[in-house]
Amino acid sequence: MNLEIYTPSVLIALGVVSGLAVIVGLIQTCAWYSRTGKEIIDLPTLGKLLLHILGTVSTLIFLVIAGVSVWWLILFKIQYNGTFESNISTPQSTFKMLLIVSFILKTVDILHLIIRQSRIDIFFIDWERSKSGTANTVSAWRTCFVANEFNEIQTFRRIHVAFHLLFTLFFLKVINLENIASIDSRFANASLPISSNYTMEYESIFRSGTGFLVLLGTVFIQYFFYILIYQRLVEDKIINFVDLCSFSNISIFILDQNRHGYYIHGRSPHGITDVNIKDMIMNLERESRLMSVGRGLEANSPEQSFIMKINRTFRSQYDLLFRKYDDYARHRRARDNKEYFTDILLQSYQNLNKFLCAFIDHALPTHQYVIRNRYFLEKVFNFEFQVALGPDLTDTIDNFFFVGK
Repeated sequence: MNLEIYTPSVLIALGVVSGLAVIVGLIQTCAWYSRTGKEIIDLPTLGKLLLHILGTVSTLIFLVIAGVSVWWLILFKIQYNGTFESNISTPQSTFKMLLIVSFILKTVDILHLIIRQSRIDIFFIDWERSKSGTANTVSAWRTCFVANEFNEIQTFRRIHVAFHLLFTLFFLKVINLENIASIDSRFANASLPISSNYTMEYESIFRSGTGFLVLLGTVFIQYFFYILIYQRLVEDKIINFVDLCSFSNISIFILDQNRHGYYIHGRSPHGITDVNIKDMIMNLERESRLMSVGRGLEANSPEQSFIMKINRTFRSQYDLLFRKYDDYARHRRARDNKEYFTDILLQSYQNLNKFLCAFIDHALPTHQYVIRNRYFLEKVFNFEFQVALGPDLTDTIDNFFFVGK
């Protein structure tokens, strides 16, 4: 059987997915362009488009490779012989080349992701008010604790890597599913016994297909176990973290782009959370009996997590306050009079904290926002559309809090 006749089909599939990657890259770049507030298409915009396309191409090439490996494993494994081995050399070279290209492009995509994550602004809004009326007496331990939990939850994954590798080795080595990738057609059935004197030889494409199926199967097993069992019966780490924010009276304000970010509303319905254990228990008891207001940002809504889209004026004011805070932080590290610059640094932090608190409370007439649900297409494309709010609001409000993932 001449497998070289299937090489053009693989190349056609790569051409199709490359065109799809260009479309996906354009959508991602349009979303990035809108979120950064750019007004012209410049060189960084074209570079971002190229990076988005390369990242999507790397993923789609890998999927094509995996699909071809599984296809050949299912259709041609039983027909493997000497002629098959001589005809597979050219497709195998193409396969290895595509795998190397996919690996290089995905490495570039990961570096791009790391750079994006390193430029995110995160600010922990403290809603706590001092009982004595002096802001400097508010404890910072709640903020430190929430920040520590936030750092830990950043590495949270629904797929446990250690168990994933363990399950993969179990299926391949214990159940002997790796025998399916052997060049001997007698071992198309993984359960057949193997002689102790037999030396197993494997075909790389068959091995890739087998490995992909096993890895994908273990991923589905873990994912459904987490969604259907662990998340329902044990814990949901994301919901627990949001509850911790409300319990600590700390909100999280995140800006991943110039005019786009995320907000977790952690304002406590009890007003003060830095209390003794008795008051803490009584607050939770009143909340369980619906004797206090809800935790949501809106009065009649339980929603606490939002996607933000802010305007240029708000971003400029935020940058001004944050720049002062950052400048004083650098001066404090560089100069000897640390106590003086620490006081100024604390004042800068409090100014930024008050500004964000006032913004969330609708206490800034020039910086109002509207809360609305994301449309279906916005969720599909991960792109917030600009829609008219009405003749009275269109020209005055362009800060939005979107509900929905």
